[in-house]
Amino acid sequence: MQVLEAAVTGLDPGKPYLLALASEPSGAGTLEPLQGFMTNPAGAAIVNAIGPIRQVVRSEGKTSRRYLVILPGTPDNHGAAVQVQRE
Repeated sequence: MQVLEAAVTGLDPGKPYLLALASEPSGAGTLEPLQGFMTNPAGAAIVNAIGPIRQVVRSEGKTSRRYLVILPGTPDNHGAAVQVQRE
């Protein structure tokens, strides 16, 4: 078990969002949801994803890079990425 902690800002206040891994740098492609969260009145949150993070990121064989993304909504119903990992 590992913990991934992300401090996020610049989002709409009091709205649900999803921290996920995307197969494309734009946030498109295959998504692997990590943790849903709700922003505070300032549009920020501290998000903790607990689980087999290394196993999700690292798999057997050739694996393409994945990118951390934030999407509005929930794991079952979300929109396009509003924030993406920068290199």
